[in-house]
Order: sequence, then structure tokens, then C-alpha cells
Amino acid sequence: MNDSPAIRPTWGGEAALSPEIRACLACARTVMDPTHLDEFRAALAACADVERLCAAAVGQGMLGHLHRQVAGLQPDGAGAVLKNRLAELHRLSAERNLRQTAYLLRLLDCLRAAGVEAMPFKGPTWAERLYGDITLRSWVDLDLLVPREQVATVRRVLLEGGFTDNCPFNERVLRQGRRGWGEIAMNNVGHDIQVDLHWEIRVGFSRRFLEPDRLVARGSRLLLLGREVVTPCAADLLIMSCLHGTRHRWDRVEELLGVAVQVRDVPPDHWVGILTAAQAAGCTRRVVIGVSHVCRVFGLPIPAGVREVVGRDRLAGALLRLLGSDTVDHQFAKESRGQLVKLGWVFATEDSMAAAVWHGAVRFFRPGPGDWGSLALPGWARWLYYLTRPLRLALKWFRRLF
Repeated sequence: MNDSPAIRPTWGGEAALSPEIRACLACARTVMDPTHLDEFRAALAACADVERLCAAAVGQGMLGHLHRQVAGLQPDGAGAVLKNRLAELHRLSAERNLRQTAYLLRLLDCLRAAGVEAMPFKGPTWAERLYGDITLRSWVDLDLLVPREQVATVRRVLLEGGFTDNCPFNERVLRQGRRGWGEIAMNNVGHDIQVDLHWEIRVGFSRRFLEPDRLVARGSRLLLLGREVVTPCAADLLIMSCLHGTRHRWDRVEELLGVAVQVRDVPPDHWVGILTAAQAAGCTRRVVIGVSHVCRVFGLPIPAGVREVVGRDRLAGALLRLLGSDTVDHQFAKESRGQLVKLGWVFATEDSMAAAVWHGAVRFFRPGPGDWGSLALPGWARWLYYLTRPLRLALKWFRRLF
């Protein structure tokens, strides 16, 4: 590995990352600040395997950004093989993004005709909002947020449009009511589309969530392929981004970059409102840890209000120090131990011990599709799921770990 002084680690253990991940980080920093171009060049020079670099860029969500940065280099700044390979992969990714975005707009029209105003989030809307280009962010599925009372209508429209339930228990989940389930997934195999249908943005695995009605009421307008759609306001977008990053323990470079773009653009006098909204939602710790972590990685000044909260919250400070370079090491994340670390992270970042205990109890005891699929019980005996679920989870993790 090339240990060029131009590559400047900014948080613990970054120097031990693979050359490919370091190149993705350097690319993200260059997107934020072009003065990091020398760091990016040095990081590219340390990557000897084009395919490994491209695979890392895909895994870290940085393919579009890497292609753009490499394409802008002088001929001697990157090899022709790398440029051509990135161009090929980016073309395929961009075509998929454009197809899915066009499908999303048609789907929004169908739902509007059925009397439903859905809010798209993540996916192409966040790509356009954060980077001004839907080809610079990758996604697996399309996410829609709708009021709880309209979920059944949306599901019916999707079924009539060729979708199928991704889970045989979708109807059963919908019958659970407001119990923190928050979403169901549906597939359209013919169009290679998966839609995640949300009726709440979960803060914890419990009854705390961000309400669709309030998100839409505070939302802003965005042009997506020339069409106007509603997206979350800046404060809600940052909170939702931090919740998403926490759920995955900040394991992708693009997640870090997306939050960095938002933090950079937040006016100083808006932080009080953001932190107030986070406190009301019960996710202050997740927001301040996420913002502080991103500022550390990108060398941004930590907002005064965020720094003050972290200074008062000793656990938040300790958790922040635990966010080392292993967070973007996907090999570790795929291991059973890495999955347990992520689960523990989600519990620890709750705003209070009571919330963490409640979160753990809900996850441990509340039955779900996995329990219903593994054991079919008659209606009168469904209370037994609350006893069998802990046993099933214990057996699952014992097998994974041992």
C-alpha cells in the first residue's frame, strides 16, 4: 500500500483500510472540497487492481462519484483501463437509475389518481436533492411514505399494477396497526422494481416514529426529471439520514458524504430547530453522533449546538469514539460478530436507558413474519409466539456464533 503523506487519515485506523476504501474516502472528500484532489490522486495510485476498486466503489455507493472524479482527471491522472471500466459500469447504473426514476413518477401519478399523495424519499429523490444528479447515488428499492389509513389503497393499486407481496404476511402486518412495523415490501419482477411502502419512519423498534402527515406538511418541492415532487424539508432530511446511518452503523462512504453535504449547507441559526425536532422525535443522540462523526471524517467544524450536546452526553462521546474505520469494512459487517455489534449499536444510541430497554424487549419478544413463517399456530394459540420467539432467536444466534 502506498503510504503517501497526501493521504491524511482523519479518524482512528483509517490508514489500515484497504487502498480501495481509502480511494472511495478520498473521492468523497474531493467531492466536498476540491483541494483534496492530491489526496485522491495518491489514493488512486495506491490501487493496483481496477476490478477491486470498482467493486469497492459499488459497495460503498461511490460508483457515480468515482466515475465523475476520475473522468475529470488529466490523462496521466488515471489509467485508461480504469476510466473505461468506470464509464461502462456508470452507464449501466445510470440507465437503471433513469428507468427506476421514470417508473417512480408513473407510480406517483397512479397513486394520485387513486387519491393518494405519496412522498418518495431516499433513492432518486435524495440523489437529486443532495447531488443534483440522480445518477450519483445507487439504491436497491424505491421508498414511498403514505398515511397509515391509505396503505391498503396503495397496496391495492400496486397489486393491480403487477406487483406481488414480498412477504406472505404483508396483510397480517397491516392488521397490527400502529405498533412500529412501519413498512411492507412489494415486488414487480417484470420491471425489476421493489417498492418499500412506509406509513411511518421508525425512530426505534417501538411506537416512536416520524408521522407522514407532518413530514408532508413541512416538506419542500423538488424537480425530478422535470416533474415536481414533495420531499422532506432540510431538517427532516438530516434527521432521517442520521436514523438511516445509525441503523447501518455508518457503513457506507456515500452515507457519510450525503450527511456531510447537508451539514455543510445548514445555516448556523438552523441547528437549534434541528436539535429541537430530534429531541421531540427521541433521536437526539443518533443525530449528534452522526453529525459529529461525519464532521470528523470530512474535517468539517462541528456545529456549536451539536458539540454542546455531545459534551453533556458522556455515552454519546464514548459511542462516537467507537466509530472507527471498521464501520466501512463490509467484511467485518457481514460476520455474525459484526451483525451483533450493529444491533448493540442501535440499542446504545437510544436517547435513554428506558428507551433502550424497551427497544430490546420489543425486538426480543414481539413476534413477526419470521416467527409466523417458522411456526403456524391457530388464532387461539398465537400468544405462544411471545414464548417461542426468544427461543428461536437464541438458537439462531447460537448457530451463527458457534
